[in-house]
Amino acid sequence: MRKIYKSLIIGSGAAAYSCADWLYREGIKDIAIVTEGKLSGTSRNTGSDKQTYYKISMDGFTPDSPYKMASDMFSGGSCDGEKMYLEAVNSQKCFLRLCEYGVNFPTDKFGGYPGYKTDHDDTVRATSVGPLTSKRMTEKLERVVLEENKTPIFDNKLVIKILTLNGKAYGVRVLDLKTEKEENLYTENVICATGAPACIYEDSVYPESQHGMTGVLVEAGVRMCNFTQWQYGMASVDFRWNVSGSFMQVIPRFVSIDKEGKETEFLKDYFSDINEAYNFVFLKGYQWPFSFNRAEESSRVDLAVHSEMSKGRKVYLDYRKNPADFSFEKLCNEARQYINRTECTADTPFERLKKLNSKAIDVYLRRGINLETEALRIAVCAQHNNGGIYTDINFETDIKGLYVIGEAAGTFGLSRPGGSALNDTQVGGLIAAKHIKAKAVEPIDENKLSAFEIKQKTFTVNSDVDYSHFKKKMSQSAAFKRDYESCLSLLKEVSEALASYPDEHRSLLEYYRDRDMLLSMKALLEAIVSELPETGSRGGAVFIKNGKTIVENTRYRDYLTVTKNSETEFIKVSSVPYGQKPFEHYLSKISENDT
Repeated sequence: MRKIYKSLIIGSGAAAYSCADWLYREGIKDIAIVTEGKLSGTSRNTGSDKQTYYKISMDGFTPDSPYKMASDMFSGGSCDGEKMYLEAVNSQKCFLRLCEYGVNFPTDKFGGYPGYKTDHDDTVRATSVGPLTSKRMTEKLERVVLEENKTPIFDNKLVIKILTLNGKAYGVRVLDLKTEKEENLYTENVICATGAPACIYEDSVYPESQHGMTGVLVEAGVRMCNFTQWQYGMASVDFRWNVSGSFMQVIPRFVSIDKEGKETEFLKDYFSDINEAYNFVFLKGYQWPFSFNRAEESSRVDLAVHSEMSKGRKVYLDYRKNPADFSFEKLCNEARQYINRTECTADTPFERLKKLNSKAIDVYLRRGINLETEALRIAVCAQHNNGGIYTDINFETDIKGLYVIGEAAGTFGLSRPGGSALNDTQVGGLIAAKHIKAKAVEPIDENKLSAFEIKQKTFTVNSDVDYSHFKKKMSQSAAFKRDYESCLSLLKEVSEALASYPDEHRSLLEYYRDRDMLLSMKALLEAIVSELPETGSRGGAVFIKNGKTIVENTRYRDYLTVTKNSETEFIKVSSVPYGQKPFEHYLSKISENDT
């Protein structure tokens, strides 16, 4: 008799542990977690100045509702209104569970949860426990799942294949990283919570331990949704960390250094008025991601950084002294009022950052980087995939029994409020768990499992096999500046590399990782060249064809872009639900057992 689980959850971050716990709460306890590395992944290893969790307003004073929150998220375009309502209406329940588990979000003396403004949003729904919010979430959820619920975890198991037959998932094939042997794990439901394909860019703020498994999912036959929609923003590169929020609001120097060692404060070369440049630097605090809609405003800073790098120069933030010709009095009212209100009128950017958010300084100190004595090297980096795998309202893919939650799912559209991704990790796990509990599933016919017989791979070690140069090309041609002709050429190169992929590598682990990377790159490049000539520049990227910037065709904001191979389908989005039936209708649904 083979062991067949009710559900297998792939991943060990906030989304994976969230789903495992919600399943347990729903009474589904015959489950297990599968992970390449328990301490790896984005949730545990990334953050920003004060990493944001976006939820419905709960300060006790700010008018809000799930409909309003959903409408705000929906207004960015190209996302599903019903899904945004799910994200909003379940945000309070999911947030309070984290508080119950010990994530110490700040409260006022009355028990309300004060908030602040985040990017792509004008409300104060954002909250935080500091630079390591997602790490704290992951740790608290992990404690409950592994220690209290006693859910088993298979560590050091790399998922290399989704086992499917006739459009249904039957389990996964894993590579045991200790023995380098392959084995099958069988289950009625697979929940993939493995994050974005973080491996495809050289300029990336994803932790090096994060790879994703989008290529495995693509190979299984899923469709992609809004896969072209990524967030890119300035981040440090020697230690990968977002330099958003406080890092920008204290207005550091922007410096480039050429190959001869010449240092230049370069913003003056991109702005006719240096005070306008400093205003935009301040606004980058909560307009941190690059946005095509702000390409003539605060996102000009990103373009300036990219331009300096394209000249072969290294770019740095310098907090040790004020930028040239800097004056508080010449800042815009918004910046001046904020700095005065937070009492951050110190003489240097470092002293201002120390007053505004000393925890942001500590993050770098723990990595051996002292912002008081050294400059911080940065780039415009890939940070978040707003798109991903196409799923229905229950986060189930086209393959029955295969769910995708968290960043791996194509939940968001052209823009999203900062921190909404952390809310999504919790809500997605809840919705998938409820759907698994509610649906009728026929027991797996064990006779069908013989179709998944394993033939152990013959393999040759070759330390010269290296595909990392594709990452550099992706950052140059297919990141926040996308050139059509370059993407076409790169797509051909990646496709050829896959077609001739050798049965040799540095190791069996790297063999599967690099193959997944190439499959993910191919899927993104196919989406870019098939979609963007229609939709134009939008969201977090500029699209260039024949040397000209193609402006956005805004009518496509009413559609999801669904791609598979090189085919694109535009699916009309649903609107945000409004209005409910009389209360008695819902009361009648409660069974005698419930009451």
